[in-house]
Amino acid sequence: MRVQPKLAKPFMESPEFGVAARDILPEAVAVGQLNEDELFYNGTIDGELADVFPFPVTADVIARGQSKFNAFCTPCHGYGGYGDGVIYEEGFPTPASYHDPVIREKPVGHYYQVISYGFNNMYNYANRVQPEDRWAIVAYIRTLQLSQNAQLDQLPPEIQSELAVTDRELAETEAYGVNTSK
Repeated sequence: MRVQPKLAKPFMESPEFGVAARDILPEAVAVGQLNEDELFYNGTIDGELADVFPFPVTADVIARGQSKFNAFCTPCHGYGGYGDGVIYEEGFPTPASYHDPVIREKPVGHYYQVISYGFNNMYNYANRVQPEDRWAIVAYIRTLQLSQNAQLDQLPPEIQSELAVTDRELAETEAYGVNTSK
């Protein structure tokens, strides 16, 4: 190959093709970049925002999501997701709180797309956060939301019974006139 004749250097004239370098076909896709999975790469199913995750959400996924959330999201949204990060303290517009009822009702595909494409004052993170990590962040956001807004019937039975005892004890304490507010 060292002594093999070369057609030409790139962009030099070529009698057959005009130039030695070939144009990239518009339909060409780089190896590994086809991204056919609509749910995984776009957060949608048949063009509608998805309300399901593309893979099972495990404790490891949530832990990875927390790590990525802490790195990329807390400067604006704060560690609890209330929109009280350091950016807010510096006078920038208040970011959304994940605990706002309107925001909480959004499907998971909405959060994925906001991370991917940005929203209002938020930059997109598509080139900084890989798709699987975006989904992990979304799983952690859901965890934050449930931590502050879980309904009793969503909790495991042993926690439900423990809370029922606590409520009963509180009611009995209040019935005896003990001041429980501090």
